[in-house]
Amino acid sequence: MNKTTTRMTIVIVTLATLGLFAPSIYGQNQSERQQQQTEEKPLPVLLVHGYAEDAAVWKKWEDMLRKDGIQFFTVTFKDSDDKCGSAKQHAIELEKMVQDIKEQSGAQKINIVGYSKGGLDARVFLDITDTKDVANLIMIGTPNAGSPVAETNYACAPAVYDLRLGANATKAVINPNTKYYTIAGNWMPLTQGNLMIPGNDDGLVTVESVESQQYFQSLGRTEHGHAELLSEKEYQMSKDILIGNK
Repeated sequence: MNKTTTRMTIVIVTLATLGLFAPSIYGQNQSERQQQQTEEKPLPVLLVHGYAEDAAVWKKWEDMLRKDGIQFFTVTFKDSDDKCGSAKQHAIELEKMVQDIKEQSGAQKINIVGYSKGGLDARVFLDITDTKDVANLIMIGTPNAGSPVAETNYACAPAVYDLRLGANATKAVINPNTKYYTIAGNWMPLTQGNLMIPGNDDGLVTVESVESQQYFQSLGRTEHGHAELLSEKEYQMSKDILIGNK
């Protein structure tokens, strides 16, 4: 090694030590790698409303998602009844929606948050398609084992049938490509909630129903009734999943 080469080597080592020079690794230097990490965004999230409802239930969440820079999409089922369609009908539409979101966002995977029956719709979709496109499913107040309140209710059919004890929708099996999370309401007013439901519940769905499968991971329980489960508190409980910290 001549003197010129030696001096160049010393300069490069010195610059690297000072952080002014980063040798390329596999064609990508440190600055490029840091820029790539900075540009990584949270996965887009699909928000699926519940029984006898529409996308308007997500207004509070939309504001919080915007604030946190999380791209979101709300569901309006068009090929089947939006508010009262069956979980199977909705699941078929969800498959197309997921592909549309991937195309629009450029993301390889998405997250889904399902409120009440929306969680069942998502579970059925994950079951019948065996898709690899959903990283996480968060179910809020979802009657995963049914609700006794639906047993004598015939309003908003066929959706209501999916909410009954032992309904096919409640038997959807795990998709191994997705992580499943739950948030349950443990509402205990002076009246002890809905007297038709024994035990801890949100007035319509028991905690045990929400958390009924062993492969579900609980993100916690709140003191809210079923209709109040889309508050800031439930959002904060979901946030680490949505921004990619878990």
